[in-house]
Amino acid sequence: MLRRTSSDQSLYLRASSTASSLEQRPRYEHIHSQVNSRFKAIKDSLQDSSSRLLSMPTLHLQDLRSDWGYKPFMSDVAHRKTHTYSTPEDPPSAREIPCEDTSQPRARSPRSSISVQHPILTEAMSEMTGDVVILGGYRGSILRSAKPPQRQLWVPMKVGLNLRKVDLEVGLNPEDEERMEETIIPSGVLSHVGPVDICRRLIKRLQNSPNAVNGDLRVWDYGYDWRLSPHLLAKRLIKYLEGLPSNSPDLPREKRGAYVIAHSLGGLITRHAVNQRPDLFAGVLYAGVPQHCVNILGPLRNGDDVLLSSRVLTAQVNFTFRTSFALLPEDGHCFIDKSSKEEYRVDFFSAQSWDEHRLSPCINPALPLSNGRGFKDNLPLLGKRISTVLSSIENLSSSDDASGDSKSTRPGTTENQHAHNHSRNPNESANPPSEAAGKPAPVPHPRVEGLVGPNSSLRGSANTKTTTATTIPRAKALTYLERTLAEVRQFKEELIFNPSHQAHNEYPPFTVLYGKSVPTVYGARVESRERIKYDDAYDDLAFAAGDGVCLASAAMLPTGYRIIKGGLVKSDRGHVGLLGDLEGVGQCLQALIRGRKEGVGLGDSHPLA
Repeated sequence: MLRRTSSDQSLYLRASSTASSLEQRPRYEHIHSQVNSRFKAIKDSLQDSSSRLLSMPTLHLQDLRSDWGYKPFMSDVAHRKTHTYSTPEDPPSAREIPCEDTSQPRARSPRSSISVQHPILTEAMSEMTGDVVILGGYRGSILRSAKPPQRQLWVPMKVGLNLRKVDLEVGLNPEDEERMEETIIPSGVLSHVGPVDICRRLIKRLQNSPNAVNGDLRVWDYGYDWRLSPHLLAKRLIKYLEGLPSNSPDLPREKRGAYVIAHSLGGLITRHAVNQRPDLFAGVLYAGVPQHCVNILGPLRNGDDVLLSSRVLTAQVNFTFRTSFALLPEDGHCFIDKSSKEEYRVDFFSAQSWDEHRLSPCINPALPLSNGRGFKDNLPLLGKRISTVLSSIENLSSSDDASGDSKSTRPGTTENQHAHNHSRNPNESANPPSEAAGKPAPVPHPRVEGLVGPNSSLRGSANTKTTTATTIPRAKALTYLERTLAEVRQFKEELIFNPSHQAHNEYPPFTVLYGKSVPTVYGARVESRERIKYDDAYDDLAFAAGDGVCLASAAMLPTGYRIIKGGLVKSDRGHVGLLGDLEGVGQCLQALIRGRKEGVGLGDSHPLA
């Protein structure tokens, strides 16, 4: 029998210890709009750097609101030099690093410096052998053209700055994604975006570790086409793991299996592969892996900006990404009555619900506001808007002006016109493009999260006509949606705990790295169920504890799965920078190695006391 106590000798955490006080919703009830985290990912990246940029101890960057310009920001910085501010939950204290005696200075090699800075990770790397695979999340892999010279297509900085024109839309037929590798191929994990570190430092430290240098540890960054069906992606991951040296059939059972470090959506793909072939894994680290994420609803209805470009990830393009639907909540949670706090559950896996609630312009466009008031520039659900260092203050100012212009001049449509659209020819597109779609787009706020995940604003781009224009015939879109929702529902059902794997000691050890210090969207407040159909359905957001993208509660393993003791690690990093918490990653890796040594996942031939 597996130990299920919380004693010092136990292998697993008790289930109750992973679910207490995670959301802390009352702490965030006073927040009604996404806090500005423009510099959060950059600041996280600089924690391991010698640079002192953005490191003023009293500057709580996550408190800054989304509507600041140059002067408000500078005056706020000046004010904060003499005042301290409290956040809904102060991040955990920095881990204490042993200090050396500076009275006798001595030369220190780069490797010894790394050891002093990250002792836990260093110790974990010294014990780790075999294969370790790192894979990213939604938009977290580089995509290239399959034809020589294999030009990079998904290069966020170039795409976002309109330096490279790409078409990421996927055909709606099953054979379109099966044949996608004839035109587009993945090319490794997206390890960084400009100055923002996603997992580059982690990969470098693993590659420079003594075990990697002498060949005992092999480090792989695995790229996958994050636009395709999750079933297909899990199948390809299994095939990739089968070909690794650590899964050679001539190795003894205790030496087989790869360690996998999976971020965000990559963790869902990994969890499915684990349930199909647990023998291919020596251990899995899940970093910010959401069981569900309502943030995806914003890009599906309003499109998503990538830095200065609103034409790459439009609502139609996001609609063709099969993995977009893998983030939908199975329980239908998102919309909450503003007054009574009653939940208006929506079956997000029913095409009829998509039509009724107008969740995508490809099916049925949202109703405009009847009172003529302009749009509220509320941040999109998924992702924090972070100003890129490549954009100037003038760009930010002109962006605000452009946004304001779009609010006052946006053409509206009446309800009668939408009713006419609803009864149109089924082969007619849900929202045919107009001449306005071809006009130059106003410059939106630059952001980083839009590069590596759905944007945090359910409001979408200021250039709404461009981001919500569709060319797909409604009948074809409905057929695709019904098939995709059914396939994704099946995929999510196959993620649940398998008692047989646990009973036969086939599940590898699991650890979880998560954040809970950043207000994270868990729903939207509306005046009534009818109001879900309107453009302002996402104006008043509700928040709980998380990493800014993934709720802390959603980052836990599904019911039944067990976390190795010492492997549930809380980080103060934002979602994008979770794998940049090198000591947090090190603590998780130590737990995986310890669990493997104790025989976890080695089958009935290695019974656990």
